[in-house]
Amino acid sequence: MDLFTSILKKVISLMMTLILIVGITFIVLYVVGIVPYVVVSGSMEPTIETGSLCFINKHASYNSIKVNDIIAYKAPTGANVTHRVVRITSEGFETQGDKNNTSDGFSTNQNNFLGKNVFSIPKLGYAVREMQTTTGRIIVVTTAIVILAASFLMDDTKRKSRIEST
Repeated sequence: MDLFTSILKKVISLMMTLILIVGITFIVLYVVGIVPYVVVSGSMEPTIETGSLCFINKHASYNSIKVNDIIAYKAPTGANVTHRVVRITSEGFETQGDKNNTSDGFSTNQNNFLGKNVFSIPKLGYAVREMQTTTGRIIVVTTAIVILAASFLMDDTKRKSRIEST
């Protein structure tokens, strides 16, 4: 029983540490202007896979963007899109997905420019999208409650065993 309790404590401690690190990382990125976007289409494959989580620097200067930079913009449909700049004209940036044969057909200007892609993490977007559903939120909250409850119970068990041994 002591071995099981010891392993369980270590697993709970590791999970709480990971949750804390991920939470702090996202908060720091958000504070410095880097926001995540989930990639829902394959237009940027193989560079950025469907289901990736792209991190976009909202503070990137529009005027510093060059050909081949990957940017995010608000499309006329209202969707957020992450594509590569293939040409710069007097009207703005002409963009195109790496997998597409033609450009997007309109210019990205300062009004619809969202930022520059800093990095992306493949597959993580699937988890983020799932967490945004009702079921996903219930699972996340329930998991957090179970981890916290188990942590408190472990501490209580530890405290009781110390009292009993004295």
